[in-house]
Parts: sequence; C-alpha cells; structure tokens
Amino acid sequence: MEPAFHQHPNAPDGGAARPRLTPLRAQPLKEQVLEQLRALLDGGALKPGDQLPSERELSEELAVSRGTVREAVQFLGALGLVEIRHGQGTFVRATLANREVHDEWRAWTLRNSGRIRDLLEVRRGLESFAAELAAQRRAEAELRSLEETLEGMATAIRSGDVTALVQSDVNFHHGLCAAAGNPALVELADVLGQRLLPERAAAWDVPGRPERSLEEHTAIFKAVTSGDATAARAALIAHLDSVERDLQLIAPPG
Repeated sequence: MEPAFHQHPNAPDGGAARPRLTPLRAQPLKEQVLEQLRALLDGGALKPGDQLPSERELSEELAVSRGTVREAVQFLGALGLVEIRHGQGTFVRATLANREVHDEWRAWTLRNSGRIRDLLEVRRGLESFAAELAAQRRAEAELRSLEETLEGMATAIRSGDVTALVQSDVNFHHGLCAAAGNPALVELADVLGQRLLPERAAAWDVPGRPERSLEEHTAIFKAVTSGDATAARAALIAHLDSVERDLQLIAPPG
C-alpha cells in the first residue's frame, strides 16, 4: 500500500510533505513461537534425535497458549523438521541446513503431484473470488497486514530462510481471504494451505521462484489496494498458474 503523504503539522504552507506514519503491529504469536523453536534447532541447542520440551512446558516458558504452541509444532512437523510421536513427544528430525529435508520436500511433491494440481485448481476458484472481494471491500487493517507480509517475504528471500518464506506465503493467502471479509473463505483457504506445505517448501528451491513469487504477490496486493477486482482476480490466477509451471520442473505431468 503506497503511503499517504501529508504536510508536516509544523511546516508552513507549501512546506515539504512527509509520509504519514501508521500504527505498528505486533508480530503474530505463532510466528514468534516458530522463531524461538527454530532458533533452538538452527542454533544447535537441540540436535536431531533430541526431544523438544513438552507442549505445556513450551506454553509456560513462552507465555502463550498451548494451542499456539501446537500450531507452531505442527507447522514444523509438516515441513519434516520435527517428528510428532503421539504419546511420546516431539523429536528433532533435521535442520534446514540438512539437504535431505529439501530432498524430502521434492520427493513428497513428486509422489503427490496429481493431488497438488487438483488442490491448485480449487485454489484458483476460491482465492480468485477472495481477491475480488478483497478489492471491493479493502479493509484497512487487513491491507496493512498484507503489506507487512510482503515485507517479511522480501526479508526471508534476502536471508534464504525457507521456513519464513513458506510462512509468509501462507500468511499472505490467509490475509487475502481475511480481507475478503468472509470467515468461511479463510477457513477453507487455511485447510488447503496446510495440505500443501511441503510443496510450497519445495517450490522455493526452483531457481527464480522466490523473486517471481514476491513480484506476483505484490501484483495481487496492488490490484486489491487499488480496488480493481478484475485485476486482482487476474493477478491471483496468474500467480497460481506460475506456481503450477514451476511445479512441472519438480514433477512433470505424467
């Protein structure tokens, strides 16, 4: 969202304008928990085979709900970084530095390529409608959240942080549906998004995919903020078409 400019309150008539400041937003708790857990893994405090503290212990130490901890751990589990053994606990499998994790994402994508294409087809219909509604309704708070997600995506690209890239992608599409003002859309999009986490992670290894994805998400955002429902729909579909083309580099259609 382009910042609005206004004249500084103490500037004389005709004085230089400066960007209007907007309220700061706290990072979602789930993302903060993810950062803390990944710091334990990537920093070597917890090594492959080690057990994570229990859900209750993490909840108390981080001062967040057990539900928030559970969501963060399940996200890491879906990416194959931890293994959740029911009745035993959660154990570290690997870190992002382990190339085997990236190979697992590609193998999962290859095995499930048909299902992934089916889900992408559903996402085209669902999220293009959400983009149209978001452009028509343009809820200010949700648009600020989308802009912050894009900034986080750009930061993750610069650092090569795949987990943060996947999370920012999930957050953007969640936020787009939230901006549509329809809770049912949010619920459906979240379910689809969680089922595609390994494919999303594998896609970031395709050369040029991170930069293309940022450009495509930015195009969706600009169309939504301008109130152009037709352009928002087209930008969303173009993005998912681009994702499917890159998917073919990992798992060519049979």
